[in-house]
Amino acid sequence: MNLSIKTLRVIFYGLVFLLFFQLLADFVETIYAFGLLGTRIPPEIVSVLLFFSPLILLAFRRGLPRQAGVGLVVGAALMRAMEVSAGTSLKMIASGLGTGSLLVAIPFWLSQPEVSEDGSSHPMGLGLIIGLAGSILCRVAGLGTDVTLVYPWLSWIMAAGLVALAVILNRPPANQPGAEISRPASFGGIAALSLGVMGVLILLYFAFTSPGVMARWTGVDWRWVLCLLGVALGLFAAGLAWNGLARLSGLVIWLWNVLFLALGTASIWINQVRFPSVPNAYPLAQPDVSWFEQLPFFLMLLLSPVLLLDFIWLVDEIKARRPSPRQLAGGFSLGALALLIIILAQAFTTVYDYIPVVGPWFRDRFWLVFLLAGLCAILPTLAMRTRVVMFSSSVARAAFLAAVWAPLALALFWALASQPVPTPPQAGSPLRVATYNLQQGYSVDGQRSYQAQLAVLRSLSPDIVGLEESDVARFSGGNADIVRTISQGLGMYSYYGPRTVTGTFGIALLSRYPIENPRTFFMYSTGEQTAAIEATITVQQKPFTILVTHLGNDGPMIQQQEVLERLEGQSNVIAMGDFNFEPATPQYALTVRTWPDAWVQAGSTPTAGLDPAHWIDHVFISPGLQVKSARYVSSPASDHPALVVEIAP
Repeated sequence: MNLSIKTLRVIFYGLVFLLFFQLLADFVETIYAFGLLGTRIPPEIVSVLLFFSPLILLAFRRGLPRQAGVGLVVGAALMRAMEVSAGTSLKMIASGLGTGSLLVAIPFWLSQPEVSEDGSSHPMGLGLIIGLAGSILCRVAGLGTDVTLVYPWLSWIMAAGLVALAVILNRPPANQPGAEISRPASFGGIAALSLGVMGVLILLYFAFTSPGVMARWTGVDWRWVLCLLGVALGLFAAGLAWNGLARLSGLVIWLWNVLFLALGTASIWINQVRFPSVPNAYPLAQPDVSWFEQLPFFLMLLLSPVLLLDFIWLVDEIKARRPSPRQLAGGFSLGALALLIIILAQAFTTVYDYIPVVGPWFRDRFWLVFLLAGLCAILPTLAMRTRVVMFSSSVARAAFLAAVWAPLALALFWALASQPVPTPPQAGSPLRVATYNLQQGYSVDGQRSYQAQLAVLRSLSPDIVGLEESDVARFSGGNADIVRTISQGLGMYSYYGPRTVTGTFGIALLSRYPIENPRTFFMYSTGEQTAAIEATITVQQKPFTILVTHLGNDGPMIQQQEVLERLEGQSNVIAMGDFNFEPATPQYALTVRTWPDAWVQAGSTPTAGLDPAHWIDHVFISPGLQVKSARYVSSPASDHPALVVEIAP
C-alpha cells in the first residue's frame, strides 16, 4: 500500500467522524423539536430505535461483506446532504438513518482484519482528531451553528468527497505482521472497550465539537475557549506526530484521565447556582465567577486531548483482540444505550418540571451528567494495555499535522476576523428597542429558523434587542449558539444571561452601544427556573436601565413582583421580554401602575391577525420617556411576534 492511500485513509476517517457528529446533532435536535412544538408524538419518533443499529450485526455471524462499509458511508453522506434542507419530520428520519448507518459502520470497521498501515496507531484514532478539528471549524465559520446548515451545498461537496474516498479505499488490506490475534476476546472485555469508544464520542459530542457550548456553561468569552482548546489539540497532534507520547505509562494516562474528569465536573459545579427552595431568598443574583475560580475550566480544556488518546488506544486494543461482529454488536449497543441515557439526562436538567418523578431529580445536576459521560469514556481504559503511537514516515507525519493544524488555525483566524465592530446610530436618532422570543430557533411550523429570525430582526433595524428562549447551546438545540448567530449577524455587542448549566430559559441582551455592568438574577420558580438580565446602556450620554426577562408559564405574580422590586428606584427604565401574562391579568395591572406599556403609550393600532388581548410580549418604560412608535411584527419565523419600540432621544 503506497503512502498516499495511507494518508487518504486517515483523512477518510476524519470526514466520517465529522459526519457522525453532524448527523447526531441534527438527529437529537429534531427529536427535541417535536416536543418543543407541543405536537403529538409522530410515527417518525420510532427512529430513535436507530441508536441501536449495531444490533444489526447480530444477524451476520461472519460479519457484513467488505463492500458494506462503502454502502454505509455513502448512505450516511447522502442522508446528511439531503436532510440539511429538509423539513423537521424528514430531517429526523434522514439524520436518524445516517446516524444509525455510522453506528453500524464503526464496529464493522473494527471487526475487519485491518492493521496499522505504517506501524502507527490505527487510522481511526488519528481520523477522530481531524474530525474534531473539522467540527470546530464548521461551528466557527457558521457563527455558532454548523456552517453546512447555513450553506447546504457544502454538505453535498462533503458527501461527494466521502463517496470518492470510500470507493478508492475499498480494498482488502495487505497481510502484515501483527494482524494475528494477540489477546483472547471475551464479550465482557469487548463490551467494556466498546463502551469506552462510545464514551469518548459521547463526551466529544457533549461539548468539545462546539466550543461555544462550553462558553455558555461558564460565561467565558468563546474566543478564549476556542484558543485554549485549539492550542491543546494542536500540541497534542504534534506530540503524536513526533512520538512524544510514546513513553507515557498506563499510570500517567490514568491520572491524566482522572484529573481531566475531576476538573471538568468541578468547573460545571462552580458555575452552577444552588437555588434555595424558599421564596424570600429571591430575587437571587447569579454569582460572579472570577478568572481564578475558572482555573479548573481552563485546565480541563488543556487536558481534554486525553480523550483522543483514550480513543486511539481503545480502538487499537479492540483491533488486537479481533472480536467477532456479534461481540461488537452487543458492546456498541450498550454504548448506544449510554448515549441515549446521557441525552435524556441532559434534557432533564432543563425540562425537569415536565418529567414527573424522574425529572426533578436532575435539577441542578448538570455536573452529574458530565461526570456520567466521562466515566463511560475513562473507566473502560482500565481493561486495556497502553500501546505505543508511532509515526514511521515523515510524509505521513506532515500530512497528519496539516490536516489537524489547518482547520484549527483557520478557525482561530476566522474567530478574530469575524468579530463585529458595532456602530451606534447617528446622534438625534430615536432609540429602537426590540424584544423577540425565538422559540429555541424554530419557526411556527417547526423548521429550523435561525436565518429567518435574523432576517426579521434586521428588518427592524434595532439598536437594543432582548432575546428569549435562546438557550440552545446544548443537545436539544444541536449544540448551536443562536445568540452568537444573531449578535454577529446584526453586528452587536451581546450578553448571554443565565449560564446554561443552571437549566433556565435562555435570555440575552444585544446592543449597538456598549453593555455596561450586565448582571443576571433569578426569580422564585416552582417549575422551570426563570431569570432576568439587568444592565446599563448609555445612549447619547443618557444612561438607560435595561431589563430582559422571560417569566414562567402564565407569568407567576411572585416572579413579576421580584422583577418590579429590582426596578424600584431606577430611572430611564426599559423592561422587555416574554412576560407570559396578558393585559387583562393582575400582573399587568400591577406593572403599569408604575411602568407604562410602551405600545399603549404610543397609541398604536392593533396589528392585523394579532389580538391585543392575548399579547404576552411587552415593553414597559419609565413614565418620563417619550414613545414615538410601537408595533408588533408577526412572522412565521417564530411562534411569537417581535415587538419594536421607538423612544425619543
